[in-house]
Amino acid sequence: MEWVDQVVERARDRARFRVAALRATHPGEDQVALGRRLIGSSALRAGLSGAATGTLALIAFPIGLPAGVAVSLYLEAELIFGLLEVYESDTAGEQGRLKLYALWAGAGFAGAARSAGLRAGARVIGRVLEGSLPVRIIRRLSPALLKAILRRLGLGWLPRAVKLWPIIGAPISFLLDRAALRTLGEATLATLDDDARKRRRQPAEGRPKRYRRVKLAAAPAR
Repeated sequence: MEWVDQVVERARDRARFRVAALRATHPGEDQVALGRRLIGSSALRAGLSGAATGTLALIAFPIGLPAGVAVSLYLEAELIFGLLEVYESDTAGEQGRLKLYALWAGAGFAGAARSAGLRAGARVIGRVLEGSLPVRIIRRLSPALLKAILRRLGLGWLPRAVKLWPIIGAPISFLLDRAALRTLGEATLATLDDDARKRRRQPAEGRPKRYRRVKLAAAPAR
C-alpha cells in the first residue's frame, strides 16, 4: 500500500532526527534510559493527537476516523524506528522495513512468520533484528507481516468508535492512544534490550578457553 510506504519513510527520517537530538541533550544516559524518554514523549504526542482526531471525528466522521488511524500508524512507526536507532540497529532499506514490521506486528509475528513458511519463535525474530535473513525470504515475509499489523489495527475500531462519544470523546482518545503507544514502546524496548544483551554475551561465550602453560622442568643429564 503506497500510503503505508509514505508513512514509513517519513517516520524513518523523523526518528533519526529525534534520536540524534535526544543523544545530544542527554549524552550520559544509557540505551534503556534514552528509550524510556523516547517512549514517554511519543506516548504524550499520541495522546494529544488522539484527542485532536477524536474531536475532529465528532465534526466530520469520514475525515476524523481515517486521520486517527494514519496518525497512529505514523507515531508507532516513528517510535519503533527511534528505538532501533537508540540500539544502533540499521534501519535503512528493506532490512530496516522488515525489522519495523517484525516489531510492529507484535503478537501477530508468529502467525505471519508461519504463513510465510518460516519457523516462528525467538530465533526468527533474532535473525530479523540482526538482518541475517536472505532477501528472497524478506520479500515473502514483509507482506505477511504487514497483513498482521493491519489485522492488529483492525481490532482497534471498537475503542475508536467509543472515542466518538460526545464530550468525553477527546479524554478517552487521549488515554487510549497514550496507553497503546506506551505498551507498544515498552514491548519493543524489552525485545531490543534482550537482543542486545545476547549479543554482548556471545563474544565471551564463543571465546576459546585459555589454558595456563606449565613449564616442564628439564630432565637431568645422565
